Amino acid sequence: MDIDTSIYLEINGFARSTPWLQGVVSAYAWWGGLSALALLLLVGWWRARRCLHPPGAVATAALTGLAAVLALEVNQELISPIFSRIRPCNAIHHALVLLHCGHDFSMPSDHSVIAGAFAAGLFLLDRKLGALAAVLALLVAFGRVYAGVHYPADVVAGLLTGAVIGVLVVVTLHGITASLAARLAQTALHPLISAGIDRRGTTQPT
Repeated sequence: MDIDTSIYLEINGFARSTPWLQGVVSAYAWWGGLSALALLLLVGWWRARRCLHPPGAVATAALTGLAAVLALEVNQELISPIFSRIRPCNAIHHALVLLHCGHDFSMPSDHSVIAGAFAAGLFLLDRKLGALAAVLALLVAFGRVYAGVHYPADVVAGLLTGAVIGVLVVVTLHGITASLAARLAQTALHPLISAGIDRRGTTQPT
């Protein structure tokens, strides 16, 4: 038995022995964790509007959301088919499975890819939010293994893949996106870019 399967079974045994935790972890692993990360991104965008250079910060927030979507698409269409790994819940019939066991490929984990992209982008936006996002992303990864639908290597690969894609998207597109945000700050959409700044760029009383 390889070490990846061995660790999976250890965590699966822990899940079996903690029925009081199963509902909470399953909900977090399915939708709760990614929802928390999305909410954290909204907080980051809200704070970005109030920083010293709003267009650049708002651009980072927007690109973080874009990176999460692109990371999922890249994983599903390009990376995951390369590995073509069967999910453990389909391969190990005696395993405890707490979530629906899909028939798509297991590595890298889609949820972990999205979580990794969120965490990387949020770290580039705000280190404190990024640190919190990293914890939330790690919990998503653990939850996917706990629920029986991924091997540990699947979620580690997912976090790393998402983080790399997140950084690449933000760094590569930041200049053009910040320029666009600066232009939008001079239009009726300025509240989306900068708080307390009117379309002429003058500070409004608060």
